[in-house]
Amino acid sequence: PGMLIMVPAFLEMRGNIGGTLASRLGSGLHMGIIEPKLKMSKELSQNVMGSFALNVLESAVVGLLAHFMCVIFGFKSAGLLTLFLLALIAGVMSNVILMVITIVFAIKAYQKGLDPDIVMGPYVTTLGDLVSIPCLFLASLVLLSVGL
Repeated sequence: PGMLIMVPAFLEMRGNIGGTLASRLGSGLHMGIIEPKLKMSKELSQNVMGSFALNVLESAVVGLLAHFMCVIFGFKSAGLLTLFLLALIAGVMSNVILMVITIVFAIKAYQKGLDPDIVMGPYVTTLGDLVSIPCLFLASLVLLSVGL
């Protein structure tokens, strides 16, 4: 039950963090702060690190809340540590995948004359949904393999 409780918040978090990163990249590209090249600059690095830090924090909170919601509503919980690690591992995996795709797509869109602020939102939220569920599944397999 804890994993099912986690899914809506987890999917929403992916779209929000990915969408914010895409918007910041689009604005940075338009203002000339971020170069439209696939190389890590100071500004791009700061955006990536901010997105990653936010992801880790929110993933941890989602895992903890999933456990407490199970307890409050009388469902059997997989345990505080298990749900915490599940959200954290899946969050990091999906965030890394989504960040790479977001950066590449935003820069390529800008290079082709498209406005990343307009085109990236739907792509990032859809990709976030498509990437997050398999990452939750893989993270659960990892935790099961180590006995959690």
